[in-house]
Amino acid sequence: MEKILILTAAVCCFGTLRAQPDWENPAVLGINKELPHASLIPYRDAARAFQGEDTERVISLNGKWKFRWSPDPDYRPAEFYRQDFNTGNWDVIYVPGNWQTQGYGTPIYSNITYPFRRDPPRVTSNPPPFYTSYAARNPVGSYRRNFALSADDLSGNVFIHFGGVESAMYLWVNGQKVGYSQGSYTPAEFNITPYVKEGQNSVSVEVYRWCDGSYLEDQDMWRLSGIFRDVNLVLRPPVYLRDFYLTTDLDEDYRDARLRLQTVLRNTHTAEAGRIGLKVSLYHPSGDLVDEHFLGKENIRIPAGDESMVILEKWVEQPALWTDEEPNLYTLVISLEQNGKVLETIPWEFGFREVELKNRQLYVNGKSIKIRGVNRHEHHPRMGRHVDMQTMVRDIGLIKRANVNLVRTSHYPNDPRWYRLCDEYGLFVMDEANQESHDFGTGSRVLGDHPGWKMAHVDRGVSMVERDKNHTCVLIWSLGNEGGSGRNLVAMRKAMEEIDTTRPYFYHADMQVSDFRDADYPTPEELAAWVWEDTTKMLFMREYAHAMGNSLGNLKEYWEVIYGNPLQLGGCVWDFVDQGLIRKVNEMAMPVENFHAGTALRKGEFFAFGGDFGDRPNDGEFCINGLVGPDRIPHPHYYELQKVYQGVWMEFADPEKREIRIDNKYFFTSLNRFDALFILLEEGIEIKKVALPAIDLPPGEVMSLLLPVDPAEMKPGMEYTGRMEFCLKKDLKWAPAGTPVATEEFILQGKDLSAGVPGNGGKLNTEDNAEVIRVKGKNFSVSFSRETGAMLSYRVNDREYVGSFPLEPYFWKPANNNQQRNAYEQRLGAWKEAAAYREPVSFSMDEENGRVRLDYLFTLPVGNSRLLVSYQVDGNGMVSVKMHYTPGEEDIPLIPKFGMRLSLPVSLSQITWYGRGPHENYPDRKSSAFLGNYSMNLEEFIVPYISTQDNASRCDTRWVVFSDKQGNGIRFHGLQPFCFRAWPYTEYDIEQTTHDFQLPRRNQTTVNIDLLLHGVGGSNSWGKRTLDRYTLKGDREWSYGFSIGPASINP
Repeated sequence: MEKILILTAAVCCFGTLRAQPDWENPAVLGINKELPHASLIPYRDAARAFQGEDTERVISLNGKWKFRWSPDPDYRPAEFYRQDFNTGNWDVIYVPGNWQTQGYGTPIYSNITYPFRRDPPRVTSNPPPFYTSYAARNPVGSYRRNFALSADDLSGNVFIHFGGVESAMYLWVNGQKVGYSQGSYTPAEFNITPYVKEGQNSVSVEVYRWCDGSYLEDQDMWRLSGIFRDVNLVLRPPVYLRDFYLTTDLDEDYRDARLRLQTVLRNTHTAEAGRIGLKVSLYHPSGDLVDEHFLGKENIRIPAGDESMVILEKWVEQPALWTDEEPNLYTLVISLEQNGKVLETIPWEFGFREVELKNRQLYVNGKSIKIRGVNRHEHHPRMGRHVDMQTMVRDIGLIKRANVNLVRTSHYPNDPRWYRLCDEYGLFVMDEANQESHDFGTGSRVLGDHPGWKMAHVDRGVSMVERDKNHTCVLIWSLGNEGGSGRNLVAMRKAMEEIDTTRPYFYHADMQVSDFRDADYPTPEELAAWVWEDTTKMLFMREYAHAMGNSLGNLKEYWEVIYGNPLQLGGCVWDFVDQGLIRKVNEMAMPVENFHAGTALRKGEFFAFGGDFGDRPNDGEFCINGLVGPDRIPHPHYYELQKVYQGVWMEFADPEKREIRIDNKYFFTSLNRFDALFILLEEGIEIKKVALPAIDLPPGEVMSLLLPVDPAEMKPGMEYTGRMEFCLKKDLKWAPAGTPVATEEFILQGKDLSAGVPGNGGKLNTEDNAEVIRVKGKNFSVSFSRETGAMLSYRVNDREYVGSFPLEPYFWKPANNNQQRNAYEQRLGAWKEAAAYREPVSFSMDEENGRVRLDYLFTLPVGNSRLLVSYQVDGNGMVSVKMHYTPGEEDIPLIPKFGMRLSLPVSLSQITWYGRGPHENYPDRKSSAFLGNYSMNLEEFIVPYISTQDNASRCDTRWVVFSDKQGNGIRFHGLQPFCFRAWPYTEYDIEQTTHDFQLPRRNQTTVNIDLLLHGVGGSNSWGKRTLDRYTLKGDREWSYGFSIGPASINP
């Protein structure tokens, strides 16, 4: 009999409906689908199950399938499933994978707007002509392949399991229609026993790009289609374990636990099944057998075609508890027996862990925790929504090393293998249902309160909870993201709670169904005030700190607020990985021949974003907002997150005594689990490393420590810094022993930079004409424009070190992604050409004691301000540069940067500096970049953000040298710490291109030497601005200076 999951309520109508196909009917969620159940893998026997070996009970159908793409349902090969249908001339496609990433149809990136005309439940109504879906109204993918079964395979039930198909599918086996499914991110499973035979069999799948369910799949991501997760045949005996539910309830002391196992046994015989028993074995993380139970003693009887529930409850004394910091996993082996013979065995790894909400705080195993989280889309730059196991392992390693303790599966249930990794590695999960209808508006009742869409909502929550309920890592259930509100959400939570009440529930668009309150991308100041408006629920930021492009400024300020308030739970940074797809440079297509070539770019390829495939509508680069690139190479702001999220915070308690304060921010781990190191650096170079005695500081506690440094070790006139590191004592799955997990630095002895580099007062000659002033000394000369005050030339040993841009004032900084949408250019644009239009007021030149001094006074076209630029040339070739700004009016716009710019010969491609590094850092994102001596070439120094923008700053620099391969070059030495940037292109190039690969390589290097520059910001990328403390006020005075000299002169 055909089983149809169908609503009894009125179908959603927006006007009169024509005869509806299943895929435009929200009353039809599936036909002949199996009920959702927990993830499980059946084995023939317990020994193989315990070892986790490959099982002969699962047959993979991954690999090559025959495929035909059609732009519209009317053009599909409607009878392709027939046994006599010839697919010999069809293409071959890889499963799992999206068809757009293999050369069929168009990937569409849209944040909010539906890629089809909004006319629910229809997805084929006429869209605007510029929409991609206008010409390809609802593409259909027709898949077909053969598989073989033996007589032994047919001794029981044969199921076919699709892990993920977007967005709707029909299934045929051997030419017979089996069923239908929609709901892209939870399994579609069918019992195909009546349809299969011994020998060769055929399976045919018809996939629709969009269906009515797509109205609930409006996530901010590439809109892709196809069979993108594993397809397997699963062989089960006639009596099998259909489902199980495992819970661990800790006692009041969080010492002992009540383990409860609820199993559902199904009998598919046409007669009663008797003499059934269950053997349940529990193994310790060490592999030792803890306990063994026989349930039913072969007395379980299951009626024909029916199910029975069998429950085990068992107290376990002092189990090793599971946390994200120590993920102790036990193994449960469930063997189903009949007449003493094993029918099948199901293994499961789990941890003893309890989650509670009390006192408006979140507790795990009795400890109040904070969530240091990140959002993660499933994304592969070549395969699309299919993420292979190798990339998953790389992802979880990066996430763990970033000190993240929770990942939100934004915005849909992830591949089941991801949860197994999170169980194993120790990573909390907020598991999110595949429910978003953002185009209707967050909290809209159009779908959320309409009775015709009730079961569509409920099914998405239930299918997720049923699948993932036994994963220890799942900490919180989420009902979805940026979806609707109303009765359907209430029904959704109620149905989910009927399955699992051991975890809290989150939903930001309808507070009546959420155990938490949500703050939507607040600034730190807004976050600090927000919680006091309502103290009935703790506050959780499902998304914050939008990491788009050069971003994640002011992250530490968030966590100063969060740690300071028990009602602040924390949040999840948006997001983990840039959603860039790999495209050919000279062709609007993906390199399908490299489908399995990994995440890195090859020659002639680039990372594409919205619009790069001609997709319409699109939201451009708004999908490029990760901590890491599509190739999984960390962006600089990854390291800032790693620093702020680290489990040990340190600061000076008494600088005079060199006493520091250590705050253990871990929730379950004492610091004696780590090796503590102290490193002493002189002028950025390590001179001593000391292994400290074990620091026994319990979680949540604070202590003081005297740094092991003798003042006698520090020479006068030198700068000394100390670093404290806590490192792993032993190898873990995500990092080897010795890996630092927390680092902080302390300036132990500062240095006065204001004197600059001493000159020697050697003999100088001055040539002054109407346009140029030239100062000559032994083996060097310097030239200045008499009118503009620019340093036009700096020659040493007849070699020119100034390129086509002279050294002169420059106040403009190209926008980064955050600033491109907050009116940065409109607000600060007056400064873009301000230096170019400076007007001379006065000029003077003095020669004294073997030095030449030049002073230029200008007015600027912004606020009638004044700018004094001074040069002093010494006999040893050193040029001291000073600049002072005085505002002329009030209410002057913020200054993008205060400093100067020049170009250098392209041959000076090696950069060596003493300052913050090695990675890029900005005034509001520099705590992870420690003071040191660093060196890299120019191509390593710049940051190739996919979307072109400002990049490559290094702050708190004492000096920097640009040199060639022989070590010849030019040195800039600050009269105070300064920031600098260097690129093989110009600001104009950055602003005239959209993609990194379009940036030219000029025959010069652009260098900016600045006192300070505008921070990157990081609260969001659609209007919020850089915090005031990280901007440069135009209505106050600014001064700075630096000296220029040959690379050979050391400070």
